[in-house]
Amino acid sequence: MAVKLGRKFEREVSAVFIALFLFAVAWQAVFLFAGPEASNQKLRPIKEPKVGLPASSLTPWVCGVWMHPGMFGFEKDAATAKIQETLDSYVQAGINTVIMLVKDTSGYVFYQSDIGAKAPRYDWDFFGVFLEEARKRNLTVHPWFCVFPESALVGKVREHPEWLIVGPGREMVRTVNPALPEVRAYEISLMAELVKKYGADWVHLDYIRFPCEPTEPYFSHDARTKQLFKEQTGIDFDALKARDSGNPYWNVWLEWNREQVTRFVRELREELAKTGRQVKISAAVFPDADNARVLIGQDWEAWAKLGLVDMLCPMLYTNDTTLFAELTKRAVTIGKIARNAGGQKIGSGNISTAVSSISTAPAVTVARAKGQNIQNIKGAATASTLPVVLICPGIGIGTSHNQATPEIMLEEIRLAREAGANGVIFFSGGSLKEEFLKALADWRKSK
Repeated sequence: MAVKLGRKFEREVSAVFIALFLFAVAWQAVFLFAGPEASNQKLRPIKEPKVGLPASSLTPWVCGVWMHPGMFGFEKDAATAKIQETLDSYVQAGINTVIMLVKDTSGYVFYQSDIGAKAPRYDWDFFGVFLEEARKRNLTVHPWFCVFPESALVGKVREHPEWLIVGPGREMVRTVNPALPEVRAYEISLMAELVKKYGADWVHLDYIRFPCEPTEPYFSHDARTKQLFKEQTGIDFDALKARDSGNPYWNVWLEWNREQVTRFVRELREELAKTGRQVKISAAVFPDADNARVLIGQDWEAWAKLGLVDMLCPMLYTNDTTLFAELTKRAVTIGKIARNAGGQKIGSGNISTAVSSISTAPAVTVARAKGQNIQNIKGAATASTLPVVLICPGIGIGTSHNQATPEIMLEEIRLAREAGANGVIFFSGGSLKEEFLKALADWRKSK
């Protein structure tokens, strides 16, 4: 019996060795005929199919809030503690962007400036402290400038009263005139100074427009402005009899003033580029682009199409959610047009339909009349690729237009996401109380 078991074991062992021998021969044949890389071949990863995503999903959702120094008081230690507490609560609620006021409508600044007039009672570097605390929490910071209002007439503006807008009745308004090169240079110098001193990554523009009070439009009627208008267009403003949109020359006047605000944004972009850093520009703008273009000289649609700004925040302060949704869709459409124009080249004297509004600028109109090539006109579109602009509508929490509830806030967030917006900005931090932050935190957890 032992002999039979021994022979059976020998046959099984022999079969195993024969199988191993045949496997080795086969593997050697693969190696010889397929080449040396076959033995080290790696499996190729399966490529996922490309799926078109909405614009809002291509970048992180922006959840921001406009803030002002008055939220924290004047005393440094107490203000610092409150800043820390507030920013901690924002982080817990999912807020990732803070837009902090650094120049208010009075003209005072809230940072260490060698150019502007520093706000009284702030004998310490408010913005420096705020920026440090925000960066500790990985928050994106937009220094917020109220660009043209100068109600306190301080600093350089007090030295240059001729910078102020003069109304049609010769009344003087406490807002500086965007049509004057010196005004644009002064306001831009404040922004460039802050960027250089603090290494800011963004500049946020507010009141980037002509006044809307006492009437719209409200452009300056001072002698210097009218002279510049005549030099650039050949039109004598004082000779205009019919001053309404039925007069072609009046339309040129409207367009020329609008271009001065756009020129400011363009000159700011150029000045920031000189810092050697990629500083982005965001802007708070009026709700409807068509009305803003004509009535306050704020052509934010053109800014988007020309790539002059990186984020637009239409201020949609209303509890009417239907209207909010409609205005958001319009703004998102403008962002999409700018995005789709990104691959189009502009130049050779031809203005693309993507920037058709620019072809009506007075400088271009006059150039055409003189037979000049449009691409050689300063301010006209040149051959370049247009970048993407983020659309982040402003939601009013407590404003002169509305007083929202947490439920309205959440509904407007939903509508903004549904429309394809890239985020929302809340106005303002002073009204964003505990019940709103709790609603945001709960909404965030549910996603």
